[in-house]
Amino acid sequence: MSRAQAEHGFTLIEVLVTMALATIIFGATLSVLDVFQRHNVVDQQRNEVQDNARNTMDQVARQLRNVAAPSAGSPGAILVTSAYSMIFDTVDTSTTYAWGENKSQTMMVRYCLNNENPENEILWFQSKRWKSLKGPEEAPAGTSCPDLGGSWESSRQVAQHVTNRIGGANRPMFVYSAATAPQTASVEVDMFLDLRPGHRPGETQLTSGIGLRNGNRPPIAAFTATQINEFIRLDASASNDPDGLALTYKWLKDGTAMTSTAQVVEAKETKGAHTYELEVTDPGGLKETAKETVTIK
Repeated sequence: MSRAQAEHGFTLIEVLVTMALATIIFGATLSVLDVFQRHNVVDQQRNEVQDNARNTMDQVARQLRNVAAPSAGSPGAILVTSAYSMIFDTVDTSTTYAWGENKSQTMMVRYCLNNENPENEILWFQSKRWKSLKGPEEAPAGTSCPDLGGSWESSRQVAQHVTNRIGGANRPMFVYSAATAPQTASVEVDMFLDLRPGHRPGETQLTSGIGLRNGNRPPIAAFTATQINEFIRLDASASNDPDGLALTYKWLKDGTAMTSTAQVVEAKETKGAHTYELEVTDPGGLKETAKETVTIK
């Protein structure tokens, strides 16, 4: 006679509970993987946006450092200085364009920030080349961004997802060392980026400071006119060149050039009102004038 053997195993309820727990754990694992994958895609997109912005800032820096030096007959340097648009002449070293008489390969470029969608502002690059000896003396008059009316021969987007003006903010993209374009010696570029405004991790700020190696700012003309008895003393020592370059002087009296070209001139004068004018010129040919009327008693 044999004894009954014990039967070991899981009950149906235990099997069902185990399957339910396994399903929950497996689903949670898949959810975590899905979140990780979505975050990874967003991170890759953010990195791509930031890389494009950095490459653009590097391009701006190279072109500003190669800015065309202003000289007589060529405005050069920065032509337009505004918070969200900048136009300047630069030397192009990256093209096989047939330049003709334009031996210096100077071209005009523009960077402007389109604000149609403040949550995704777009930075545009526009350029204009010429074959003549002298290029345009002024920047195109169009102010729209981009100006696609024909003033510029090429236009393209160089950075997206910029948020400098999101929510009514007023954060300039371009900050200049001087408000007047010809006197600008350096430019700071500030770019705020956000792929998904209102979501983490939030904005990224990129900043770059660029000095203009070929800026050649115009000189500053100033002089004093002092009467000493029947003599007049004209002193131009107050004139200066922002870049420390040597200046040449030209004096005019009542519209007629005087013989002396010295910094300080003394001459015997007749009674009455006389208008004296000083013209200073730097080595690049940039000129500035100052004028004063003196009554000799």
